[in-house]
Amino acid sequence: MRRYLVWAVIFLLCVHSLMPSVSGCNPKARPRRTKKDPWCVGVDCHQDVCGYEGCNGCVGANLWCHGYCTRA
Repeated sequence: MRRYLVWAVIFLLCVHSLMPSVSGCNPKARPRRTKKDPWCVGVDCHQDVCGYEGCNGCVGANLWCHGYCTRA
């Protein structure tokens, strides 16, 4: 029983350490919108698709969190 608990803790620590390294999960890594950018830049996107007009890229989407839209 202890062996499984140790493996579970190690697994959770590894997953936890990977979370900040993903750019889509870190709101500070998202680009700042300039006056010439469309409003959708930096908005959450789902499953690698940004369905807003003026934005067509989705950066950082993964299993743990949504990514953010980039302009065309």
